[in-house]
Amino acid sequence: MMDKKEIAKLIYQKLKKQENIYDIFSLLSKELVKEKTRKLELTKTSVLNSIGQELGKLLVGETWEFERLKELWDLSYSKKRILSQGLLVGREIRLIIIGALGIFSKKEYETTKNFVFKILDTIQDWEACDQLALRVVVNLAIQNQREIFSILKKWINSNNKWIRRLAIATIPPYIRARKDEAKICLEILKEVMREKDNDVKKAIGWALREISKKDEEAVFKFLQKWVSTDNKNTKQIIKDGMKKLSEERQKKLKSLISE
Repeated sequence: MMDKKEIAKLIYQKLKKQENIYDIFSLLSKELVKEKTRKLELTKTSVLNSIGQELGKLLVGETWEFERLKELWDLSYSKKRILSQGLLVGREIRLIIIGALGIFSKKEYETTKNFVFKILDTIQDWEACDQLALRVVVNLAIQNQREIFSILKKWINSNNKWIRRLAIATIPPYIRARKDEAKICLEILKEVMREKDNDVKKAIGWALREISKKDEEAVFKFLQKWVSTDNKNTKQIIKDGMKKLSEERQKKLKSLISE
């Protein structure tokens, strides 16, 4: 089996020469067969991210990089077969591209941002959504908080649940990098506390738990404002989001939640 750098180099060469990019799918199927998890038979995310990072290093500075990657991204969704955990065929390609974007996002802010805009409506599963948030959108937010958080506020009003989830999934990695910015993160979350979709609600709970690790007091006060609600979705979010608070504060919130 080729190592990660060799695989990345081959992908780069095929993209550069504009060879049949379907060959990349065959290449990955052959070379990554030993990198699949035993239980789910999926290629390890860490392996795909490493290949993507190596590919990103090769692509930085090329004039054609985003155009070819967009074509490859679209092809990854061309076959709608469902894998384990609701993931879709082509995930290897998508995660490699996201790994490459993680490199670009630290060097080419505007072009990476525009690429994300172009693929927003194509996201169709939680893994691509979360990896894009964890490895790409967060880097953009760290560089330009005002612009990206303004964009996140627009995304949370999207009719597409994956775009809403992408906005929320950006909060956990952001608060890890900017531990003193709980307030601006909670400003986003207050707009989604009545969310109905389960995939988005899970992301909200995740975000609240991550903020709790950095500013428990802020999350406790935030959730106190919502405990009198009759909305079942809000109650579910509170119960999920408070799990990293102290035991005493969890008991307090539970006692206040209206049944």
